[in-house]
Amino acid sequence: LASSVWTKDVARAMATAARLQYGCTWINTHFMLTNEMPHGGLKQSGYGKDMSLYALEDYTAVRHVMVAHG
Repeated sequence: LASSVWTKDVARAMATAARLQYGCTWINTHFMLTNEMPHGGLKQSGYGKDMSLYALEDYTAVRHVMVAHG
């Protein structure tokens, strides 16, 4: 789920956003997505964080390869 906060007082909006339990909170806009920001569920709403670098973790596996030259 997501939320929007509309106000002229940005400090108050930031304080309100900190108390909200949503995966995304927009201030003075709604549903504006950018590639740099993760978008996804929180708690039992959705899975993971789409549309960001965090989403790559679902498709990667950490591996260790060591080569002894010599």
